[in-house]
Amino acid sequence: MAEEKKIRVLMVCAMGMSSSLIETKTAVAAAKAGVPFELKAIETAEISRWNFAENPMDVVLVAPQVRFKKKSIEESAGPHGSIVLNIDTIAYGMVDGEKIFEQVMEAIRERDAGK
Repeated sequence: MAEEKKIRVLMVCAMGMSSSLIETKTAVAAAKAGVPFELKAIETAEISRWNFAENPMDVVLVAPQVRFKKKSIEESAGPHGSIVLNIDTIAYGMVDGEKIFEQVMEAIRERDAGK
């Protein structure tokens, strides 16, 4: 069987404070599920400089405090095949890596089912 492709996720947040905890807990959830997974958190200021053509992401997660950026992120990431999702507010607040990981996997399953 071919090696599974790593799921690449970019998380956009305000200052990167709580996101490091979420990054760790989501990576732990992915490891428990046996899913190759890479999550990178960046500040909103960095998203405008992100080159999705050169560095494509499967999913871009938008933290609750920066939801106002979702439309512009969709415009830059969408044409390169990225799914742009608002992070579940309760999961974010509770730093629930398992729930956030499941949110990512559900979006990918839905996308792949539509292909």
